[in-house]
Amino acid sequence: MEKIIAVVSGKGGVGKTTFVSNLGLALAEFNKNAVVVDADLSTANLGLQLGLYQFPLGLQDALEGNINISEAVYTHQSGLKVLPASISLSYLHKNPNPYRLKSLLSDLGGIVIIDAPPGLGKEVFLVLKACTDVIVVTNPEIPAVTDALKVIRVSRELKKEPMGIIVNRIKDSYELRPSEIEAMCEAPVIGTIPEDKTVKRSLFEKMPAMTHRPYSPISVAVKKIAANIIGEEYRPPKFLKLRNLVTR
Repeated sequence: MEKIIAVVSGKGGVGKTTFVSNLGLALAEFNKNAVVVDADLSTANLGLQLGLYQFPLGLQDALEGNINISEAVYTHQSGLKVLPASISLSYLHKNPNPYRLKSLLSDLGGIVIIDAPPGLGKEVFLVLKACTDVIVVTNPEIPAVTDALKVIRVSRELKKEPMGIIVNRIKDSYELRPSEIEAMCEAPVIGTIPEDKTVKRSLFEKMPAMTHRPYSPISVAVKKIAANIIGEEYRPPKFLKLRNLVTR
């Protein structure tokens, strides 16, 4: 299976980057060759979130034709394959070719998961043109869903029908329900992720929740989403709460 999946959001702060890193590990658990890519070329943060503060080569170097793209792929201590983007300001005025980006990412093989910039800037159009599939991440709140709807419409204008919506950070009943979000966006909700204290600690330790707490609510939710994407079934193990306590 080869896919280039763009994970997009209408606004920042919805948990898109955290979702991307955990989805990459979840797919690896299903024995899929998965690489996560930071395509936020102006304000990259996927690598930073994983503790990759300094690295010699990044996505921009491959886009400029200076290296083979495989040279910019690093293996995180969790086992996650990461292709970070440089945080150097020297790349800000570059205008990458979307067709070159798609060609480069295709060379990686397997499932490539792109952490796209939030919003609807030029880099988002770059990613949407380069991908084969689109997943939209939102929170269950009106502002986030309204912005997600804008991204979905733009995606459709580019002939990229979204695979579906991930509703992240679900907290209580005072929020939009998945069925309401589906009705607003006219797209299916393919996964829901509850608010989980595990995330804050995993970010502090620069380790995806999938590795930090494999039986936590977010980890189980992301495994279900990964299984959905590849058409497989995932059955959570029994006694999840007890298992989660044991792994603390």
